[in-house]
Amino acid sequence: MRGKLEFLSKSRPPLAVVFASLIGVVVGIFLTSATRPTPARADDAKPGHGQPASGVKAPIEEIMHCPLAFAGVHLLKELPEYPQVAYHYCKTLNDDISQCVLYDGTGPNAKLIGIEYLVTDAIYQKMPAEEKLYWHDHKYEVDSGLLKSMTQTGEDEKKTLATIRTLWGKVYHTWATGKTYPSGPPRLFWAVTGEEPYVLSPDVRLPIELEELRAKKGRK
Repeated sequence: MRGKLEFLSKSRPPLAVVFASLIGVVVGIFLTSATRPTPARADDAKPGHGQPASGVKAPIEEIMHCPLAFAGVHLLKELPEYPQVAYHYCKTLNDDISQCVLYDGTGPNAKLIGIEYLVTDAIYQKMPAEEKLYWHDHKYEVDSGLLKSMTQTGEDEKKTLATIRTLWGKVYHTWATGKTYPSGPPRLFWAVTGEEPYVLSPDVRLPIELEELRAKKGRK
């Protein structure tokens, strides 16, 4: 029996060794959990994972109450007999250029249908001839009541529309065709100029706000 106890005593590792091994295991677990990548979660509040950090805003938020918001009608450049009403929500980038997102309505279910860039005449005049082919003016639209501010009335609206009248626009509709989803490529659209072929058909039905303004202007 004594011999057996001596054998077990000799074969059992010293207590210090066992203690050191346990510490090594604990430290290993801690380091593994600390360095293991954390899976991204949809509700993670860190930037880039769901909710943005405090103070971060999407660029579109800045256009919600911009005075440069107006309704108008565009004509497909290659097929001007095809009109599309567009509600513009614009943000001014600097003194020379503004950028607009276009919707087919004003309600929460309105479809995003395109974009339009607006530049001053000074910028337009510096463009090469081949680039100018993509830009239209807004003179006839303003004069004939085909543009209507959605955020202003009275003198404020007149001032804003007078500014738009001096600008040149480059507009592409990304949802020009298709009912369930936008089909085909983006299309270059144009302004109503009052000169063939960029005129509105008498049968075109416009939103009530444009029809009323157009009537006041003499239905040009």
